[in-house]
Amino acid sequence: MKILIAVDGSAYTQKALAYLIANRAMFVDGHELVIVHVCTGISGHVTRHLSKEVVADYYAEESTKVLDPVKTLLAQQGVANYTIDSRHGHVAEEILKAATAAQAGLIVLGTHGHGLLGRALMGSVATKVIAETNTTVLLVQ
Repeated sequence: MKILIAVDGSAYTQKALAYLIANRAMFVDGHELVIVHVCTGISGHVTRHLSKEVVADYYAEESTKVLDPVKTLLAQQGVANYTIDSRHGHVAEEILKAATAAQAGLIVLGTHGHGLLGRALMGSVATKVIAETNTTVLLVQ
């Protein structure tokens, strides 16, 4: 099974990765991890004034900041069965697209745990992903 884990460099990402590794017999061994990082898209008003190379370099640099520590952690834990999917755009939508493209059987998200009122007021990547997918979602708080 392919297990997609969305990473953003936060402490919540670290908790989700730690949970997968701590339960590696269930989530890592014998499965393929798909590590997804989504950079928030740059406004069209801004990109209109920048070259495609500058925009591409920005996305690559931002992804590297998040993905290098993840790669280091996985290497330290002896996890090599993963692929990287680096995207940009609306975070929840891109996670959903990545899960579909990978044919993931499980989506793992670290969550801030704002609670019902917080989600109602602020919205949430996790809430949107859960609402719009038929794939099982594991939230790690």
